[in-house]
Amino acid sequence: MSTVMSAIAVLCTLNCAVMPVVAEPLMQTGQGSPMAQLPGGVAAQEIELEGEMNYGEIQIQDRTGQQQQFSLEANPTEEATDPEAIPTPPAVLEVISDRQEYNEQTQVVTAMGNVVVRFQEAVLSADQLQINLNSKLAIARGDVALRRGQQILRGEQFTYFFVQNRGQIQQAEGEISQTTLNQDLGVRPTRFGVSSNPAVLLNERLLLNQPATEVMGEEGISFVLGSGRDIGTRDIDTQTNVINRVRFQAESVEFVGDRWEAKNISITNDPFSPPELQLVADTATYQKVDEFNDELVTTKTRLVIDNNVSLPVFPRTFRFGESEGIFSQVSFGFDDEEKGGLFLQRRFSLYRSAQGRWTVTPQYLLQKAWFPDTILAETNDDDAGEILAPGVFAVTSEFDYRFNPRVSFAARGSLENLKLDNFEDKLELNFRLEQQLGNLDNPFRLSQEFNYRDRLFNGSLGFQRVQRSFGIVLRSPRYILGDSGFEVDFQASVQNIEADTDRPDLLEPGVSEDQVNLTRYQGSFNLDHRFPLWSGEPLPPTRFEGLRYSPKPIVPYVSLVTGLQGVAGVYSNGDRQNSLRGKIGIEGQFGRFAGNSFDYTGFNLSYTNSVLSDELSPFLFDRAVDQRTLEFGLTQQLYGPFRVGFQTAINLDSEEAISTDYFLEYSRRTHGVLLRYNPVLEIGSVNITINSFNWNGSTDPFTNEEIRPVSDGVTP
Repeated sequence: MSTVMSAIAVLCTLNCAVMPVVAEPLMQTGQGSPMAQLPGGVAAQEIELEGEMNYGEIQIQDRTGQQQQFSLEANPTEEATDPEAIPTPPAVLEVISDRQEYNEQTQVVTAMGNVVVRFQEAVLSADQLQINLNSKLAIARGDVALRRGQQILRGEQFTYFFVQNRGQIQQAEGEISQTTLNQDLGVRPTRFGVSSNPAVLLNERLLLNQPATEVMGEEGISFVLGSGRDIGTRDIDTQTNVINRVRFQAESVEFVGDRWEAKNISITNDPFSPPELQLVADTATYQKVDEFNDELVTTKTRLVIDNNVSLPVFPRTFRFGESEGIFSQVSFGFDDEEKGGLFLQRRFSLYRSAQGRWTVTPQYLLQKAWFPDTILAETNDDDAGEILAPGVFAVTSEFDYRFNPRVSFAARGSLENLKLDNFEDKLELNFRLEQQLGNLDNPFRLSQEFNYRDRLFNGSLGFQRVQRSFGIVLRSPRYILGDSGFEVDFQASVQNIEADTDRPDLLEPGVSEDQVNLTRYQGSFNLDHRFPLWSGEPLPPTRFEGLRYSPKPIVPYVSLVTGLQGVAGVYSNGDRQNSLRGKIGIEGQFGRFAGNSFDYTGFNLSYTNSVLSDELSPFLFDRAVDQRTLEFGLTQQLYGPFRVGFQTAINLDSEEAISTDYFLEYSRRTHGVLLRYNPVLEIGSVNITINSFNWNGSTDPFTNEEIRPVSDGVTP
């Protein structure tokens, strides 16, 4: 929910940076009467201070062509409440209306009838606009609307006082579009091997691959609370992007400098009214804490679903910044193997700049400390059951730094717990220095990588430990071959690796650990294509049709899926592992997920066969063992927003399941909850998703830690 609330920060940016007129609370006129508020800060912004003696210039024109020009000169005795808060002087403020008046005695300029105010890239419209040249006060009344790009702010009355930089908006509502850079477009399904790993479920894959259409849904926010054996879903984390567009409504919004306060505010990501999902608070106060951190404090915060279910939201103080996001509050995570189950964590930022950040996240192993008898994994830890022992604390740390647009560095580290005995068996480290080559929109990526105690999932061999690895990896862009529709990419690497083996002849005499150190030279390519066989028409993107239960209108379709992968690996002991793998399958979906029951069925079925060399990898983590696999899955709507399904992959030679996921989904246009369990990998999770939308035109007012699969020895 805190992600939705970060949209309020965009409101502050919009009003403080784009609309000074709206940016300040109560002012006083020359006669001492209280001043109202001007939410159309747009106009005000353009009129703002120009040095110490001039606030700007106003040009007024009626629709007959008559023009007047005024200068907002400061009185010698006037002083701003906060001079540093006064923005840079704007350009000329242009006002067009049906008629205009100027009272020389009161120094008040009045524009009436279809008032349009233009300045730079902003447009303010109202029934009436008054500017007091003496008190430097601007008031817009009657259907006031301010638009700058995709940002829209509306209200019954906007008031702004230039000198004191204060303003207020009555009955405020609007729309905020937050543009994000470097968006992750989602996880691409694995093309070969086990594409059923828990990173991408069948219904998600079908939605990604359906034929293109004009849809409103975009990628949003996904929170994961799950457990697993080092698969990276152990914490609550953000899996995708941000909420790009929201609507808000407030009884009033008051501004003082770069601080604002809203009363009775509601925020929603739903373009329709009444909204399915709202975040509601009695008050919301936003202010800048320092150069990189902003703070939002709310009172009596609730999450309202369908206007009849209200859930309290905690915490109610949020800190978020440009690079860290807002996930610096206390949150829960789950890891049954390394941390004994449920734990608490809190992220702290030790370093932050425009180029990078360093965060440390202490963790308290709650279940291990207080409920040791409920731990699922076997443990001989003496600290289990001790409330403040070192064994019930853990820590993770992340460091990211971008030297320039082409060169970046990333480091990750974690300690399973703070008991220092067997320290080397509790530490995990990953370092990557990456150089982007060629076109930055679709670059080659050359990286130097070091990993210590990395854990990888290799099909039917399960999770395998790589004690350490160091080397250079070159990853190519994704190429589309002309108009054929075929896509290709390749990868090459040289790495020195120490990892588990089952080859006694490679071990030195007297060595107790089954690990060997070798250098691996590897190259691979992927070639795939989807052939559309049939597609239907989606329903219109309306609340009762195409967007009833889905963030995007469902397009019925059937596609033929084909692919080819080649891998060549040479090891320093002389071993080789070469493979050529082909895949063919069919996938699709029927129905449109808009009816009351059985209006959606998604399916996939594919067969993969490998041609291997006589030799296999001396390591276990990259050994190509699943030569013939069958993958299939089904997703079915039961009733309303509820869907059930499974996804599995089977080794046809051993007839054993490689991985199987079962899931139950509650899917709505604006949000969803997904329960999933994998008995083969012994993992489970709860996924909570808040969907993002984009829309055109006006909307109605409110009614009140990732798996890294290995495919034939190739790690992505």
